[in-house]
Amino acid sequence: MSDNLKISRDKKGNNNKGKDGGTSNPLDNLQGRLVIILFMIILAFAALFFKIFMLQKSKAKEYNQKILSQQKYDSRDIPYKRGDILDRNGTYIATSEKVYNLIIDPKQINGNQEDYLNATVSILSEVFGYSADDLRSTIAEKSDSSYVKYAKDISYEQKTAFDEKKEEYNKSYKESKSSERVYGIWFEESYVRRYPYGSSACNVIGFANNEDLSGNSGIEQYYNDQLIGVSGREYGYLNDESSLERVIKNPTDGNKVVSTIDLNIQKIVEKHIAEWQSSTGSNMTAAIVMNPNNGEILALATSRTFDLNNPRDLNNYYSPEQQAEMDDKAKVDALSNIWRNYAVSDTYEPGSPSKVFTVASAMEEGVITGNESYDCKGFEEVGGWKIRCANRNGHGVLNVTEAIMESCNVAMMDISRAEGSQKFYEYQKVFGFGSKTAIDLPGEADTSGLIHTADNASATDLATNSFGQNYNTTMIQLAAAYSSVVNGGSYYQPHVVKQILNSKGAIIENIEPELVRETVSAHTTAFINEALRRTVAEGTGSAAAVAGYDVGGKTGTAEKYPRGNGNYLVSFIGSVPAQAPEVVCYVLVDTPHVADQARSAYASSLFSKIMTEVLPYMNIYSKVDESIDVSAFPTAEGITDGNTQKQEESKNYSTEEVIPNDGGNGLPGVPAGEGEE
Repeated sequence: MSDNLKISRDKKGNNNKGKDGGTSNPLDNLQGRLVIILFMIILAFAALFFKIFMLQKSKAKEYNQKILSQQKYDSRDIPYKRGDILDRNGTYIATSEKVYNLIIDPKQINGNQEDYLNATVSILSEVFGYSADDLRSTIAEKSDSSYVKYAKDISYEQKTAFDEKKEEYNKSYKESKSSERVYGIWFEESYVRRYPYGSSACNVIGFANNEDLSGNSGIEQYYNDQLIGVSGREYGYLNDESSLERVIKNPTDGNKVVSTIDLNIQKIVEKHIAEWQSSTGSNMTAAIVMNPNNGEILALATSRTFDLNNPRDLNNYYSPEQQAEMDDKAKVDALSNIWRNYAVSDTYEPGSPSKVFTVASAMEEGVITGNESYDCKGFEEVGGWKIRCANRNGHGVLNVTEAIMESCNVAMMDISRAEGSQKFYEYQKVFGFGSKTAIDLPGEADTSGLIHTADNASATDLATNSFGQNYNTTMIQLAAAYSSVVNGGSYYQPHVVKQILNSKGAIIENIEPELVRETVSAHTTAFINEALRRTVAEGTGSAAAVAGYDVGGKTGTAEKYPRGNGNYLVSFIGSVPAQAPEVVCYVLVDTPHVADQARSAYASSLFSKIMTEVLPYMNIYSKVDESIDVSAFPTAEGITDGNTQKQEESKNYSTEEVIPNDGGNGLPGVPAGEGEE
């Protein structure tokens, strides 16, 4: 049995022998496999880590940039400076002043309220006088905000005072070992529009809204695209090394605008208008001074003024009680009326200055030569209406020059009838009536529907239009048309700007005079200028005379609608020197505050006062062109001595030029066509 057992063990032993005759342990095989698996795992992790490392190395910049780009970085606009407006002599009449907005950062202050709040509130109260309670409330209520615009229009001096006081405060706290600090306050640059001369030239300059720096009326509005600039910006960005850098893009300031306005002439005009309004007054008094030889407006003023630095102030026109009763629409309407430029935006019946154009057009067409005579009996019947003259008793026999001097309605009706509707209304268009002048100011009135044409004008319309009634114009239209007649026939577009400069003062553009068309010949101009000179020297315009000067001009008196109420618009337009004008001045008084309104002397005398100061300032001297043979102009040719004597006796050389209402006969200015058969 023992032998059998031995044999059995030998067989088992043979089964466990290795090739080398030794024995093999199963645990060793298991360990080997584990080592292999572990090695493979380590190798896999090594490969993974290597890949992550390589990925991180190659994409680190991109990932960092993505992470950084998701963070919020402060950026701010840097405001541009709106361009200045200068008068023709380089005087600043509108400019932009740098100011500062006071910014509070409640989030920073509340981050360490114990150290920052009291110190910050204390200095703001001390330097600016702000309420400590209001400051604390603002900081508490806006605790999550980093930007609170607490105050505007802080001056440089105020900002400097704060900065110095802040440094003093913080230095004191540091020396006393206190942890308190002034913190969370900074200043943001801004600009505010300033007008050094207040209301002067307000109708021409206009104003800019400080909130968005956009122009409102006047040059500020019309040339807004030139005056505005482009804001700059300060912002952060990531450079190639993934570092955050701050960049400043500087603003581009607006261009400067040089006006044709002469501030000295403007002030002269405004002074005399103000004196007239104070002593007598009217619903509206306005004046334009311009260069007839290039269309430049030297001054434009009305009695309806407003402070450009505070354009929404109604106190000069409405009591506190009246303002309290206004709703928003009423206030807007009131302001719009105040800002309205009467000389450009309002229309009216011009009256007798239109006689200049009636005579000029007829002479251009050869309808008259100037030698004609007209017998004025004080009225003329046209289309069933009795149309009266300024002189109800009649002027008697007049030649063309005398018809202008005496402002004879009857002569003008005869001349226009001889010319005919077709030519008369063609010349109204030539002189610019019914069309905008295209002056470089906003709000010019459209008068295209306020004049007649040859197709729709009745005989009555033609008659009344010949002396300036029953059609409408604007001051700027009439001034431009008159200038073309007295300057030799060149119609220049009126304008209020002569140059555009960049922010450094270099010329970008010169606004050259724009010759629109020719209106009359030199011969017609010479005749008209002499007639206008005699109108002031001997006729209805004597109140417009200026000592030492040859003044030419035409008076105007127009009865306003509704007829019969005694309301008149009186005017005078004149040119100096009479025979070779260098300046034209047009003065208008709408509804004088007097019982007897129908006196053109109100406007004529105002013209005289203005020109008495303006002419020496402009270095314009009186001169009579001796090359012009005054005797060559027609007188009362063909009139007998008796008639001449009668004519002289009937002349009225006072400054009272009246276009009366007929008390029921409907003239002048009857509704177009009414009364015709």
